[in-house]
Parts: sequence; structure tokens; C-alpha cells
Amino acid sequence: MHQQNLQSLYDYLREAAVEALTGSLSFAPFGAAIRQSGEKTHLAADLLPQTSVPEDHIAGIIAALRQEDQSVGLIAAGLVFDTQLQSEAGPVAALGFHIEVSNGDALQIFQAYQRPDGVAVVLSAPELQPVYPEIFAAPA
Repeated sequence: MHQQNLQSLYDYLREAAVEALTGSLSFAPFGAAIRQSGEKTHLAADLLPQTSVPEDHIAGIIAALRQEDQSVGLIAAGLVFDTQLQSEAGPVAALGFHIEVSNGDALQIFQAYQRPDGVAVVLSAPELQPVYPEIFAAPA
């Protein structure tokens, strides 16, 4: 069940990120969650882009997801951000995902992308690595 929730949330975030990138150069980080009721929610930090950086958005999203977990209970939560990866040819555009399930399993996923025609987004294979939970972990 946990694997299914991770996959479902990753699919949702990936599709929403590709949609946000289509016709745009980048996007502010945003998150999503699956409530215990099975309902999916979408959220973003309400920050002014002129006075904030992606890290501010990510911290706000994590705090909002923790609060939502305390108030209604979540079974999975995560976020996505636009980033860059280093390759042999230099920096490449990528999507970064941080996804967790309530049992403490957490994954970081990076997926490079290209825009061969300048508009459509073509994703490469995802690179996964287990990480420590930040959403379902007790705040430091």
C-alpha cells in the first residue's frame, strides 16, 4: 500500500510539474498530499516571488504539510521543485521531488528534462534515492 501511495503522489506531482513547465521557463515549488480519506490535495507557499527563494517555498510547504497531517491525517505527502543537475556536459534542467509516506519511508527523485522544440517537456529516466523523512518527522 505504501509503494502505491508513493507512486500515485509522484505521478501527480510529475504531471502537475510538466504542466507548469509547459509554456513557462520555471515554476515555484509546490506540494501535494493524500489524506487518510484518500483525497488528494495540492498546496503552495503563498510567498512573493520577488522577495523569496525556492528554499523559502519548500520550508513553507513542509510546514503546511506537517500541519495538515496533524489536523486531518495524511498517508503520503511530497513536493516538487525546478532545479539543475550536474552532468558531464554541464548543468541540465531537472525536476526534484521529495516524497514520503506516513510509515517514515522517504524518497528523493531527480528527473532531468529537455525541451527539444522549445515548448514540450521531455523527461529522462528518474533517479531515486532513499532519504530521511522531513514531513512525517518530528520538527527539530
